[in-house]
Amino acid sequence: MFLSKIWMFVVALAAGIALAIALIMPRPAQRAVVQGEHDRLSIACSVVDIQLEADAHVRVELAGAFSRAPDIVTALDQASSADKIDDARSLALRGKAVEILKGVNGNRKPDFAILVDRSGRIVTRVGIDESDARDLAVGRPLIDDALAGLLRDDIWAQGGTMYFVSASPVIKRDPPVAYVGAVVLGNKITNEFAAKLVDGLSVDLRFYLGADDVAGSRTLATDKAAMGGAVKGLSGGDLRKDCNANQPFDVRAGNEDMTAVVARLPGEARARQAYFAVLLTRPEARGFMGTLHAVTSDDLKPTNFPWFLVAGGFILCLGVGIALMLIEADRPLRRLTNDALKLAKGDQERLGEDAHGGKFGSIARSVNIHIDKLGRDAKAARTNLDQLLGPAPEGSLGTIDLLATALPAARPGGPATAAAAPPPSEFRFGDAPAATPPPRDPTPPPRAPTPAPVRSAPTPPPLQPPQSAAPPSAPPPRAPLRLEDDILGGIGGHAAAAPAPPAPTLLAPPADASGPVDPYFKQVFDQFVSVKKSCAEPTANLTYAKFSEKLIKNRDDLMARTGCKEVRFTVYVKDGKAALKATPVKDD
Repeated sequence: MFLSKIWMFVVALAAGIALAIALIMPRPAQRAVVQGEHDRLSIACSVVDIQLEADAHVRVELAGAFSRAPDIVTALDQASSADKIDDARSLALRGKAVEILKGVNGNRKPDFAILVDRSGRIVTRVGIDESDARDLAVGRPLIDDALAGLLRDDIWAQGGTMYFVSASPVIKRDPPVAYVGAVVLGNKITNEFAAKLVDGLSVDLRFYLGADDVAGSRTLATDKAAMGGAVKGLSGGDLRKDCNANQPFDVRAGNEDMTAVVARLPGEARARQAYFAVLLTRPEARGFMGTLHAVTSDDLKPTNFPWFLVAGGFILCLGVGIALMLIEADRPLRRLTNDALKLAKGDQERLGEDAHGGKFGSIARSVNIHIDKLGRDAKAARTNLDQLLGPAPEGSLGTIDLLATALPAARPGGPATAAAAPPPSEFRFGDAPAATPPPRDPTPPPRAPTPAPVRSAPTPPPLQPPQSAAPPSAPPPRAPLRLEDDILGGIGGHAAAAPAPPAPTLLAPPADASGPVDPYFKQVFDQFVSVKKSCAEPTANLTYAKFSEKLIKNRDDLMARTGCKEVRFTVYVKDGKAALKATPVKDD
C-alpha cells in the first residue's frame, strides 16, 4: 500500500497547492486593482487641475476682450477724471456693461462684472451687489495687479460660495496712452461646471470652502471631517503637486464606500481652506468569492479556459489511483481470499505466508499462528488424557472429529439403533497393569446387544432389600442399545458390544465420592465397570471420583469447542476391552 499512500499524498498536496493558489491569487489582483484605482484618482485630479488652468486662460482672455470695448474705455476714462461717481454715471456704465455681457457666447459667460476706475473706485457692478456700487476696491490683490497692468485670475469666496474671477486693465490707446481702470469678471462654481470638468473620467468632483460643501458633479453626503483632515496634511507652496503628493484615502459618502484625493485651490479662497476632491467608488474586494462572482460565461469558454488540460489531468490522476489500488489492494486481497477458501475446504493446512506481502502477509502469519496454537492445545489435551487414562488407541477422543457424524435428535439415554460406523471418539479407563487378554477366537463372536445410553439425571428408583448374591455369571442381556458412529460396526462385527449391566437399584453415593453424585455420570460409571468386568478387565483402581472428574472435564471441553448444549457418553466394547465414547448433542 506504500505507492497508493504516496500517490494519495501527491494528489492531496497538488490539490492543497491549487487551493492555496486559488485563495492567494485574488489578493495580488486586488492590490493591483486598488493601485490602479489610486493611479486613476491621481490622474483625474491632475486632469481637473489642468482643466481649471485652461478655464482660467479662457476667462482672462474674455476679461481682456471686455476691457477693450470702446464704450468701457471711454466711460472709465471719464469716471477717472471726475471728482465723484454719481448715480447717473454708474447706471450709464452698467447699461453698457450689460449690453457687452449679452454679446458673450459659450458656457463661460460671466455671472458678474465689476468696473473700477484708475483710482480703485468701483464705478458700477453687474450681477452682484449692484446696490453697493460706489466703494473702494483697492487692496484686493487681483484688482491691484489689474490696475498695475497685469492680466490675472483668482478665486473669491463670496456669500458661502466661490467664484472664479479674472481681471484685465483698461488701457486708453489714444495719445496719451494711459491706464484708466480695470475690469473684473466672475464665474460662480456650480454643479454643472463640476460635472463638465470630470465628464468622461468616471469620477466625482466636489468643491469645498472649509467645512462648507459648495458644488459637485453629483450629490454626495461626504465625511467632511475626513476631507478636512486630508487637506491639513498637505504642505508646500506648489499647489500643482497636491494631486500626486497625497495618498488616496477611504471615505464614506452616504451608502457608498469611496476613495478620495484632495487638492488645494489657489487665490484668496486658499486662506479660507478652499479645495476640491476627486472621488471614486471603491472597487469591490475580490477575494476568492468575489473572483467567483466576477466570472462570466466568456471566461469559461474553451478558448479562454484550458478544459482539455484539466480533464486530462483528472483522468490521469484517476487512472493512476485505480491502477495502484488494483496492484496493491485488490489483487493481494483476492489471493488471500482464495487461500482462505482452500483452507476452509481442507485443501491446505496453512496459509501461504510467502505468497502474500505487506499487511496481507501479516494477516496470513497471524492466522497460521492461531492454527499452530490450536494444534498445540489439542496435543496438550490428548497428553493430559493419556496421563489420566493411559495411552488411547488411534481414533480415540483426543484425535476424533466429534462433529463428523450427524447429531442425535434425542437426549442421551433415549432409544436408538446401533449405527454401522464405528464411534469416532473414545477413551479407555484401565487398571495398571492390565492383565494380558486371552487369545481371541478367530471366529467372530455373536454381536451382543448394545447397552442403552443412560439418560441424564434419571429419577432414582426406591430402595429395595438386598437380594442374595447369585453365583458369578454373565450379566443378563438388556435391550439393544444404539451406538453413535461405532467404528467397528462396518467391519463384519469384529467388535462385540458388552452385555448391558443390570439396572442399578441403589443410587447411593459411592464410598470414594468426594462430593455430590451426578446420577447420569453414576449410571455411566456403573455401565463402564460392568462392561470391564464382562471383558475380564481389572477394576480395582477405577474410582467414581476419578471417572466423573474426567467426564466433566471432557464434557466442558467439548461444549466449549463445539458449542453443543450437552454431551452424551456411550459404553461399548472395542478389541475385547471396555471403551467409552463422547458425542456432542446440539439439539434437544
